[in-house]
Amino acid sequence: MKIASFIFLSFSLLGYSNISNAAFYSYKYCTIQNKCKELNYKLSQGSYVLHAYEPPVDEFYIKIKDNKYYVVYKNIFMEGVEVGWAQMKIITNNENKLVMETNKIFQTLGNYNSIGNGDNSNYIPSRNYRRNMYVVNDFYDGYSFRQYQKLTFIKKNKQLLLDCKSYIQDLDQKNNLFGMFYGVCTDKEKIYFKEIPEL
Repeated sequence: MKIASFIFLSFSLLGYSNISNAAFYSYKYCTIQNKCKELNYKLSQGSYVLHAYEPPVDEFYIKIKDNKYYVVYKNIFMEGVEVGWAQMKIITNNENKLVMETNKIFQTLGNYNSIGNGDNSNYIPSRNYRRNMYVVNDFYDGYSFRQYQKLTFIKKNKQLLLDCKSYIQDLDQKNNLFGMFYGVCTDKEKIYFKEIPEL
């Protein structure tokens, strides 16, 4: 299958590699027919939050905190919802490219790794899980699993562009090709991230 979609992030400080604190949200989704819809981030308890099924689409945050990079994600599947985060290791960060990877995912909401071979009957007991809500700044680390993810971004026109074809190719076959951006990349969507206030 030919994957031709890209994911864009608007970076006001894109020309610099020493951003110490910033936050970005996946605010716009566009199909290959260039039909777009925009989303608004949600706030609660003085922080950004992800609600399990509101809206009923995958959502992503990228946070830079004290020069450390994190991806926080929400994936919706037929089986349910999975919310989690990963601290990313920077491989390359220069004027043209940002490459980061991880091999460990912390799941924060949903059934225990329901998409892998985990426990489908019990829920991750993170704070606010009974409200089907995860506070992005919590960084709950009570449950984790191994999953290799590599994100390669090209810096262009004050944006970061993720090549979904490379993303799919770099997924670990042992994990049944599942990953944070697997759904949107196989749907050939474009996702635009914009910088939002750092909380």
